[in-house]
Amino acid sequence: MNILRPLFAASLVAGLAATFAPAPVAWSQSVDANTIIQTLKPSGKTRSLTRSFGNNQASAADQQFLNTLPTRGIRIEQRKKLDEIVAKQDLPKIDVTIEFDYNSDRIRPDAIASVNELGKALSSDALKGARIVLNGHTDAAGTDEYNLSLSDRRAASVRNYLISRFGIPAERLIAIGYGEERLKNAADPQSGENRRVEVINLTQG
Repeated sequence: MNILRPLFAASLVAGLAATFAPAPVAWSQSVDANTIIQTLKPSGKTRSLTRSFGNNQASAADQQFLNTLPTRGIRIEQRKKLDEIVAKQDLPKIDVTIEFDYNSDRIRPDAIASVNELGKALSSDALKGARIVLNGHTDAAGTDEYNLSLSDRRAASVRNYLISRFGIPAERLIAIGYGEERLKNAADPQSGENRRVEVINLTQG
């Protein structure tokens, strides 16, 4: 009986720890199609009539840039310009956690549900026709060059899945890899929170 007491105590402590353990952080949870739609749908904000002619010209130039942006093989200067426009126009975006096999661009079977939710959202009436950027990000494990290549292949893998599974036109989906350049959790560079796909809607109402 004395031998069983420590075992019982250990089991009780483990049970209590599981009961009162903190809930998983938001980034590890699946994002449903409705949440993606509500986050990415155009805001419908109109441009101010008091903007100068020069600013209107700049906006037209930005729109022309977005309209002609290729879907793959984005150059560094194009990526920088895109980042500037996204920040300036405050375009709607959302992070979707999509797990991949280690050292691979293969989407894990348990992550397919998340990609399917994204596919449902992008096929919805609210987002149908929108041009979407899929930015791949990695954690800081490995070299900069390798992570950049890996993130690009992972973004392309998600793009290819959405095209083949949901029939989304290829010209609507732009795949870009950022590697470890933009860590979401810089305090923990190897955190899974950093392994994500950022989805941005370039088409505004």
